[in-house]
Order: sequence, then structure tokens, then C-alpha cells
Amino acid sequence: MNRLKMIFAVLAVLWGGELLAQGIDFKHISFEEALVEAKRENKLVFIDFYTVWCAPCKMMSASVFTDAKVGGIYNSKFINIKLDAEKEGRAAARKFGVSAYPTLAFITPDGELAYKSTGSRNIAKTIELAGNAESSRFSDYSLTNLKELYPEKQNDENFLKLYVDKMIEYGQSPVEGLEAWLAIQTEIKEDDVDMMEFLFKHKKYLLVDGKAEEILKANYDEFFDIATRTEEVELKRLQAVMVYNTKAEAYRTGSPELMRAFITNWKELPEGPLKSGSLDTYELDYVWLTKDGDAFKQAATNYIDSMMSVKSLEQIRKEDKAYYEEYKATKYMPSLMGNSTLANLELGREALAQTNEIESTGYKFLRFCESKKDFKTLESWIEYGDQLIPSDYAMDNLRAAMLYKQGNATKAIEYKEIALNKLSENSKYRSRVERELNKMKQGQEL
Repeated sequence: MNRLKMIFAVLAVLWGGELLAQGIDFKHISFEEALVEAKRENKLVFIDFYTVWCAPCKMMSASVFTDAKVGGIYNSKFINIKLDAEKEGRAAARKFGVSAYPTLAFITPDGELAYKSTGSRNIAKTIELAGNAESSRFSDYSLTNLKELYPEKQNDENFLKLYVDKMIEYGQSPVEGLEAWLAIQTEIKEDDVDMMEFLFKHKKYLLVDGKAEEILKANYDEFFDIATRTEEVELKRLQAVMVYNTKAEAYRTGSPELMRAFITNWKELPEGPLKSGSLDTYELDYVWLTKDGDAFKQAATNYIDSMMSVKSLEQIRKEDKAYYEEYKATKYMPSLMGNSTLANLELGREALAQTNEIESTGYKFLRFCESKKDFKTLESWIEYGDQLIPSDYAMDNLRAAMLYKQGNATKAIEYKEIALNKLSENSKYRSRVERELNKMKQGQEL
């Protein structure tokens, strides 16, 4: 390297270090170490929960977290760390209910969630977020205080409304508080336009078989009379929205009661674009949520065996090829979405759907596997899935998990590596498979 190139190289390092110093100083420490430091400095821990495949995460890292103003505020107020939610940050992500990325979380020195926001933000909104997090920590209505007060404030209309607003602001589910407020509120007449607008505003938190649905059904005609054309469309969809919200809440809370409420109301939805999914799948999910292992194994066996018996492999391949050719000739438009759809259809629409069902049901089935008969049943599903899409990683991955549970770590590692080799370098599933492979090699529980 000549002298001039060496000078430029040194300057690049210096300038690069200066630029990094201007942005957020993310410390390369664990979550536990960050809590110790936060307690020592009496600060919140700021966590950027990200994944390697998350494009908005990369955008924030490149253009927001590097900003001098953002860095000045966050470095002075918080202990800042980044956690990959699928790797080293997996346990923390689960604890704080992280399911979308990026999630920006602020944690007290005692390890409690103080504030949380999901989704990418620009520089101004990221600075605003820091102020909101700081305010929430020292407020009488911090997340911790609100949750402590909630049980004794069930008849306090003003508190419940504040509770709902704050839970939404903190990125928490306000479902329970919202129902409690609707049941006792005197602020809005139930047949008034303000109530319709309130329901629209909070529609993603409304469930069936509660006060919200009661209000909607009792006042639907009045709402429709006062609705604009846009609101009429939203009103027609609201019942279905509430039904699917109930399903999501059942999964989130693990409630078989909510799942049964969803199924009952789903059956009553009119056939059409607002009604999706299958009754067999939902009934199987209900049994899963009851945690009755024997009942689930029987239901799962009936479900998968029935699915496999409807069509022959030859018929599936023929129909999938025909659909792929038709889509490519008449509907395909080059784009990220179009290319992805085309690639999936090339694998086979029905084949991919059945493989996904075997994978999803198979992992749940595996949790209850005990006898040779159980493992033989699961192996038969995997063999069928192998024939559907030989190039897919999913069946090798499931077989690895089954073998590992049976105590055959050597073969399990072999199939896990086969699964990993079938995944592209930029696959969002790769980090999970790599993590599980390392656990197998170390003899750890999956």
C-alpha cells in the first residue's frame, strides 16, 4: 500500500469511528449485563429487537440510529443494546411479547417493560419515543402501576378509559380493559355516531360474545343510517373483524374458551371473501389449546390421514403444474411479490399447503409423542411430505426433531444439517435452524 492510500485508509477509519459515535452507542453486552449497568446508572435499557431478514430494521440501523440527535438523546438517557429476536434475544423477546420487527422496547433496571413500540420510525418519531418512554417511567400511570391498579378499578369509568389508552400506547393488549369500560361507561350513548366511531377506532381489539358485539348488533341499523359510504363498508366488515380478533386472542392467550367462541361465530359468517380457513383446522387448534395430549393425537391423526387420502400424489402434481403454468402465463408480473408467488407455485400450491399442515401439526404432535406407535405415525406423515416437495427443508427439519426426542442425536444432527443446506443464505428460517443445530451438537434441550 503506498503512502497516499495509507493516509486515506487511516482517515476512513477515523471518520467512520466519528460517525458511529454520533449515533446510538449500542453496547455489545447481554441483556442481563445491560440491566446491571442500568441499575448502576439509574437508566432504562433501550432494546432494538431485530431479525437479520427484517428490511425496516436495516433501514433504521442505517439512517435513524446513526443520526447525531438521536444518538445524543439515547446515549444520555438509556443503556442501548441490540438483540436478534431469533438468536441471543429470543428469551427476552418472548418475555416482552415481541412478535413483529423492529420492536423498540424500554426496560426498567428491575427487568420490567416500561414502554414498547413496534414498527419503523423516522428520526423525529424516534426522538419522540425516547421522551414517551422517559415520561412513562416516572408517571403515576406507568405500565407497572396501571396493571397493579386495574383489579381494584373495575368500576372506575375514568380509570378504565385511561387504562385502555395507555395499554395501547405501551403496545399492550387492551382487550380486557376495553370490555370493562364498555360495560360501565356513561360517556357515549350506545346508538350515537360517536360510539360507532369509537368501535371503528378500536376495531382490532374487539372480540365476540362481549359488550362490544352486543352494542354492534343492537345498534347496527342506526349505525348504518348515519354511516358514510366508506363507513358502511367498514360496518359490514366489523362483525368478521371481531370474529378473527377472537381467534388471534385465543392463540395469544392460549384460551380454548376463546377458540370455541371463535369457531361458533365463524360458522355463522356468510360464505365469501370475509370467511377464510377451514373448520377442521380450527377444531384441531381448539383441541391443541385444551392441552389434552391423547385427544390431540387422535384428532391430529384423523386430520392428517384425511388430508392425505383426498388426492393421490400424481393428481396433486398434475393439478399444481397446471395451476403454475396458468398463473405464469396469465397473472404473473415481475416484482418482489410476483417472483415470490411464482417460486412458491413452482413448488406446488397444494403440495406446499399440505407440507405446511404436516409441519405445523407434526411439531405439536411431537410434543405428545411417547409410544412407538406415535413415532411411527409421525414418520409416515414425514415420508408423505418428502414425496410432496423433496427439495423443501421442512420435513428434514421435522424428522431431525423427532429423532432428537427419540435420543438419536447423531441422526438428528445429520438431518438438521440436510435441512440447513436446503435453505438459502437469506432465508428467514436459517437462523432458527442453525440455533437448533448448535443446541443438538451441545446436547441441549430444544
